[in-house]
Amino acid sequence: MANDEFTSIRQWTVRSAGQEGDGLRVGIGDDAAVFAVAKGMEIVACCDAMIETIHFLRETMNAEDIGYKAMISNISDVAAMGGYPRYALISIGVPPHWTVDECERIYTGLYEAADKYGVRIIGGDTVATPDALHLSVTVLGEVEAGKAIRRSAAKQGELVFVTGTLGGSAAGLHMLLDARTPGRNLASGFEELRLLHQRPEAQVAAARLLIRCPGIGACNDVSDGLASELWEIAEASGVSVYIEQDRLPILPLVAAYAHTVGADPVDWVLYGGEDYQLVGTVAERDAAELQAAFHQQGLPFAVIGRVKQGPPAVWMDTEAGQKALAKAGYNHFQRS
Repeated sequence: MANDEFTSIRQWTVRSAGQEGDGLRVGIGDDAAVFAVAKGMEIVACCDAMIETIHFLRETMNAEDIGYKAMISNISDVAAMGGYPRYALISIGVPPHWTVDECERIYTGLYEAADKYGVRIIGGDTVATPDALHLSVTVLGEVEAGKAIRRSAAKQGELVFVTGTLGGSAAGLHMLLDARTPGRNLASGFEELRLLHQRPEAQVAAARLLIRCPGIGACNDVSDGLASELWEIAEASGVSVYIEQDRLPILPLVAAYAHTVGADPVDWVLYGGEDYQLVGTVAERDAAELQAAFHQQGLPFAVIGRVKQGPPAVWMDTEAGQKALAKAGYNHFQRS
C-alpha cells in the first residue's frame, strides 16, 4: 500500500475524534489517549491478534466479519472476568494484496461490534506487512475493585454452568469450508449457521449477572472449545471437572446439520471454539437463584457438571461410561 493509502486508513479511526467525555479525557488525535477510571473500579485489559490463514480465511469471512469478530473476541475476554468493555485500540498490518476498500470494510466491522457493546475506539497503529494481514485489538474495560472473576477460583462441590449453546461456530465453519468444494453450495436450510461463525455475540450482560452472584467461582469464555476452557479452569484451580454429555446445550439446527454431514456435534462443542459463551462454576446453594436471574433477563443458563477434588483433569459422563477429555482445541481449517 502507498503512503497516501495509509493516510486514508488512519482517517477511518478519526470517526471517534471529538468524542471526549464520560471518562475519556483525550481521544484520537494526540500521541496517546487519556481516560479516567470510575471510583471503586479496576481496569481489565486484554489483547488478541487475528492473522490471515491462521485465524481466518478470506473464503469464509468477509472483511466486515473479520473486523467484527476481532473486536468480539476481546470484548468476550473482558466479560469472562465479569467486567464491561470501555475502550479499544486497533493495530493493523496490511499486505499488498489487500485493497484500501477492503481495509475500510474491516474498520466498518470493528466499529459495528464496538458500537453494539458501547466500546469507544481511542487509538491504534497502521503498518505494512509482506504477506498476510495482521489485525490486533486491545480492549480496556472496568470491573468492580477486587471482584474480577478468575479461572483459579473453582472449588470442590461447585456446579459447572454455561451461558448458552455451544458448537454453532464450528458447525458454521464446517459448512463454509464445505461450500468451497467445486459444485457445492451452502447446505440448504442451514444458512443460519454461517452467522454463528461469522457474527458471534459476547456475553457482557451475562457477565454482569455473574459478578453479582455471591457464590460465583471461576469463569472462562469459550474461545478454543469447551474442553480447553475447562482444562484451563481445572489447572488454574487445582481441581477435577466432571461434565455430563446429555446436558451439553446444542442447538437443534447444529445437531441436524451434524447428522446431515455425518459429524458428531459433541466434537464441535468440546473442540470447536469461537462460541464466546461463558463457562464457569458456582456454589450449589446459589445456582438456582443465579439461573432464575438469567431467565428473568431472557438469557440461557445450563448446569452441565460439577467440580470435584482431584488432580487437574476434565471428564465427561457418556452413555458408554466416563471419558477423559483431551486438552486440545479445534484445528479451525481442518474438516472432520
